[in-house]
Amino acid sequence: MKGWLVKRFLMVCLVLFIFALAFSLHKPVLNAWHAGVLSWHACRLSKAALPEGAMDLSRYRVTIDGKTIPALEDDLSALTYNLEKNTLWALLNSDPVVVELSLEGELLRSIRIEGVRDMEGFTHVSGDRYVIAEERTHRLLVVDIPDGVERVHTEGVPTLVVGIGSDTNKGFEGLSWDDDGQRLLVVKERNPMRVIEITGFVSFVVGEPMNIGIREIKSPDSPELFMRDLSSITHVRGVGHKLFLSDESHMLVEYNDERQSISLLDLRAGRSGLVSTIPQAEGVAVDSELNIYIVSEPNLFYRFSPQ
Repeated sequence: MKGWLVKRFLMVCLVLFIFALAFSLHKPVLNAWHAGVLSWHACRLSKAALPEGAMDLSRYRVTIDGKTIPALEDDLSALTYNLEKNTLWALLNSDPVVVELSLEGELLRSIRIEGVRDMEGFTHVSGDRYVIAEERTHRLLVVDIPDGVERVHTEGVPTLVVGIGSDTNKGFEGLSWDDDGQRLLVVKERNPMRVIEITGFVSFVVGEPMNIGIREIKSPDSPELFMRDLSSITHVRGVGHKLFLSDESHMLVEYNDERQSISLLDLRAGRSGLVSTIPQAEGVAVDSELNIYIVSEPNLFYRFSPQ
């Protein structure tokens, strides 16, 4: 056997041995390996030159650290910012309820959504219009939530079902309306992670022909998707960049218009001013002053501001 063949054979054997060892020891080794990957990317981003207009997440520090919202006992999930009302809106995914919050994390109102289940993604479009995503069914719904209502019925509202994976429990996890590009951005949590854009749906009028465009803007094998999962996404109005939130990797990553990662906010204890690691980050939003808000199950509220 030629020397180069022997070397290749031995290399393959070594790789197979490492994988076998990792799976035999299971999570400790895999977690350590992934922590190393994340640390490498964090170091890479900290040294990279930032493009003009970047948010630079490394300069953000927590200003509200894990505030409990007593009126919301459990399952606080998804988050979006309503520029016109200057308030935040979130979901309770076990109970079909949408809540409006102040920028200080105080509960302002609750609205029950009829005809939905397993709500996971939520984003504000404009005025009273929002989009809801159901995780298991991969269903998107456009709803209007006027002032003063306590209940919203979804019968007859514009609805779209998009199949982007067979794992029904790892479906749509986050939504964001990109007003600049007039498109809906959707992330699938994992197995595999996906980022897609949908055009033509939010503007659809019931009774008229539907002209929907769907395309993947970040493939599952993209080296830029180095996180373990994707729990939320938000388009930063005016800046044009996207923020991807990862619960399992405990980080928020900024992506530029070229779909490249450019900065990172570490959500672990002792980093970014945090006393404790954010336990289960589920939603992220950015206000008009570029403050960043994160909600975590069961009912924790965080705000980060540039320093």
